[in-house]
Amino acid sequence: MTTELTDEARREAPVRRFRWVYLTPILALLALSAWVFASPIGASPDDDYHLASIWCANEARTDLCAPDSVNGPEGWRLVLPGITTAPCFVADETASGACQDWSGEPTPSVAADHGNWIGAYPPLYYAAMNIFATTDIQTSAIVMRFVNVALYLAFMTALAWLLPVNLRIPLIAGSVITVVPLAGFLIASNNPGAWGVIGVGASWLAALGWYRSTGQRAWALGAITVLAVLVAAGSRTDAAVYAIVGLGIASFLSFERSRAFGLKLLLPAVLVIVAAAFFRASGYAAVAEGGLNGGILDSESRNPASVLAFNIISIPQLWTGVFGSWGLGWRMEIWPGYVMVEFAALVVFIGLASLGLRDMPWRKAVMVGALVATLYLLPLYILTRGASVVGENVQPRYLVPLVVVLGGLLLLGISARSLRPGPWHVIPAIVLLAGANSIALYTNLRRYITGFDVEQLSLETGAEWWWTGLPIGPTALWLFGSLAFTATVVVLGVAWLRNDREREVAP
Repeated sequence: MTTELTDEARREAPVRRFRWVYLTPILALLALSAWVFASPIGASPDDDYHLASIWCANEARTDLCAPDSVNGPEGWRLVLPGITTAPCFVADETASGACQDWSGEPTPSVAADHGNWIGAYPPLYYAAMNIFATTDIQTSAIVMRFVNVALYLAFMTALAWLLPVNLRIPLIAGSVITVVPLAGFLIASNNPGAWGVIGVGASWLAALGWYRSTGQRAWALGAITVLAVLVAAGSRTDAAVYAIVGLGIASFLSFERSRAFGLKLLLPAVLVIVAAAFFRASGYAAVAEGGLNGGILDSESRNPASVLAFNIISIPQLWTGVFGSWGLGWRMEIWPGYVMVEFAALVVFIGLASLGLRDMPWRKAVMVGALVATLYLLPLYILTRGASVVGENVQPRYLVPLVVVLGGLLLLGISARSLRPGPWHVIPAIVLLAGANSIALYTNLRRYITGFDVEQLSLETGAEWWWTGLPIGPTALWLFGSLAFTATVVVLGVAWLRNDREREVAP
């Protein structure tokens, strides 16, 4: 009898061990897949530059990019037709993606003077994406977007599996409360900012886990730290700096006077040198001295004191832009409906991140203060040094990686029981985040399917642009993406509450 019961218990054990949270990577993949198809090629900021840089990253692939012997090989390249004109809808909010023309012969024949062959950005992102480049620009760009999404979920899943228990809430909840809408849009785009968000968000927590773990788990987390720093530093100049900041935070929080800490410090120290090398090799490293003033015709005539005063009171606009106060894409206008997105996403960030204020040892408090100061003083310096004001040159997307780190840092608890949300923390957060994501996704689709001059609920009504061969229409994609994201945050929210209850009753 005892044997039969034992066998029955063993047969039922896998069922009891199953957690819905294990499905989160799949649900998140479905949710981000909707963002992959939510905008045409060329929709993320400066995509004419980034697409040309990707297709020209490998000089041996002359079928994709070739030297321009007419205009000069130094500053010019011949690229595939459609790359330079893909963002044809940027200047007009009523223009749809239908203005794109992909009918040209798939040979390098269009002169371009706008690309990373001048060395402005770190080369790693473009070189990696070039692997997936073909003469079919649209298909290749979609594959690249999915690669970025897969890379993000791979980091998140691996860290959720390897990190100590009390670091999983900063990882997962910190990412969720900062992903809507700008971070999610970037991750599912062709912009190198995707790798900035992914690499910086993963590297600081992987480094913290490296310090706090031992054995094979520590070495695995160390390997993830290396990879994440390379992803960040190899994508954008500012992301290289942010990776160094994240490594500094992890090292400061973990500091102790011991030989073991000194040995573990060697890995982050080497990675700081690597990230600094990427930074120095980038053309945009000069921004640290001269700021940004591109496109400002009257910059020399501006009063420095007036510029400084305006920026001092306006910097928080860049922070709220991460949560939707600025539209997505190239331009910095406010999109219809994004006031609600900003309200919902910002309320969730403040509401859940404030849970961490109940557990603020001095080291964490110092790092939170230093990070907030960096988020304020860094754009203030870059703008004012270049005689620019908020709304010019520096955009919220530049700050997204640091905001992701801030969300995780605020939710960092010292003990496993230190962050204990109640249902009235989690349930409103689920509703608000799901609603914000749905509105943002719908508005993004509307922007490119018809432009903002069409006011109809159905996205098919008056549609001017959509993906050829995609088996579902835009309204179905919107519903699919909204439901997948809602399912993701519901599963994570329930898991957080259930995990807290299980700890309460555990001996």
